[in-house]
Amino acid sequence: MAIESAKRLRGRLFWKILLGFWFTFVAIAQGLWVVFAFYNPHEPPESGIARRFVKLQITSAVSTLHSGGMPALNAMIADWPQDDRQFFSVSLSLLPAKGSSMQELEPGKTPHEVVEFVQGPDGQGYRLRYDVAGLMDEYRPRKHHRELLNMPPTLLWLGGLGGLVFSAVLAWNLTRPMLQMRKAFDRVAQGDLSVRLFSSMGKRHDELSEVARDFDSMAERLQVLVRAREELLHDVSHELRSPLARLQLAIGLARQNPSNVESSLSRIEHEAGRLDKMIGELLALSRTESSEIPDEEYFDLYGLVEAVVNDARYEAQLPGVEIAMYPPSPDNLDYTVKGNAELMRRAVDNVVRNALRFSARGQTISVSLAQIEQYLQIEVADQGPGVEEDKLSSIFDPFVRVKSPLSGKGYGLGLAITRKVMLAHEGKVDARNAQPHGLIISLQVPHWKPAS
Repeated sequence: MAIESAKRLRGRLFWKILLGFWFTFVAIAQGLWVVFAFYNPHEPPESGIARRFVKLQITSAVSTLHSGGMPALNAMIADWPQDDRQFFSVSLSLLPAKGSSMQELEPGKTPHEVVEFVQGPDGQGYRLRYDVAGLMDEYRPRKHHRELLNMPPTLLWLGGLGGLVFSAVLAWNLTRPMLQMRKAFDRVAQGDLSVRLFSSMGKRHDELSEVARDFDSMAERLQVLVRAREELLHDVSHELRSPLARLQLAIGLARQNPSNVESSLSRIEHEAGRLDKMIGELLALSRTESSEIPDEEYFDLYGLVEAVVNDARYEAQLPGVEIAMYPPSPDNLDYTVKGNAELMRRAVDNVVRNALRFSARGQTISVSLAQIEQYLQIEVADQGPGVEEDKLSSIFDPFVRVKSPLSGKGYGLGLAITRKVMLAHEGKVDARNAQPHGLIISLQVPHWKPAS
């Protein structure tokens, strides 16, 4: 399929470019020649030769006839070639000849004939006539067929062949990278995302090489997305397998031991709840994959964070963890944010619950809200064990869980959802270790301000 498409591309675009540029080249050469001939008129070589030849013969004949009479003229004419004598004639005349004289044989002027009146030594008058038009016709037919489009043959050949070579090279130079792109797109359509184009462009530094660079970026991005999807699918199947296996085990035990049905039903209910929670988080993660924020609205970020902290404080009573929220400064600062309040609440709640999961009894979780340039920043700091430095950048990836006795039974989706939500709101998320221990997660979302 790719080969047939390449042949069609070469068969159409290549010949269009070649013939188009070739005809344009020839037309420009012809136009330049016409303009040059119009502004720089020149006499054809045969006209100049004929004009000088006629002047020489007429002058010689007039001088000979005037001094030597008709016998001397006949003797001179006898020495002329037969082709030259056929255009010259002498006749008796009593009056001066009427017609074009030798003075009219000037460059750019070609009279039909030249007539001169001569008086011989015996007093007799003679009329000398030279057929200039006949002499010109003798030479013109042999040169007329050598010109085409009013151009000299050398210029015509140089323009035609030079334009053909130039057009062929240009057409090949333009269509070759297009053929490579066509083949690359066909390979991508067949699932091969490892194809790259920029390295095959050689030393080109033009728009086509930029297109090849953009194609490589697109293919690389697609490869990353496909790999991430495959890894996510693998992780999801792996995470679902464990609760499903426990569900099957509980069902099997209930069938084998009817007296233990209540315990098996409790286990089934527990695992079903875990599956429901996991599927809910997967749906939330999938929802945040879209670059468009659903149901955009304006909401107060401070009130949203305060509501999340109050809910978390209620759950923190059991493990004995304190959650402190520091009011921002100044107090009259506006905290309006544009986006989806439900998604933003889930993002902040995931960070706070993550801190609660890694906090021990007697420890404190600090939540603060401040303005950093054009962003509103939420910081959640805990006093837990922190994260290894080489794993800080990966805690926002799906199904990545930090091994810790305080980690609980999370699925590694909460922080991944948080990052997706922040990116959808054109915000930022960052994690760093606190000193001497603990983890600080910063969320930055653009601060909305009304147009002034």
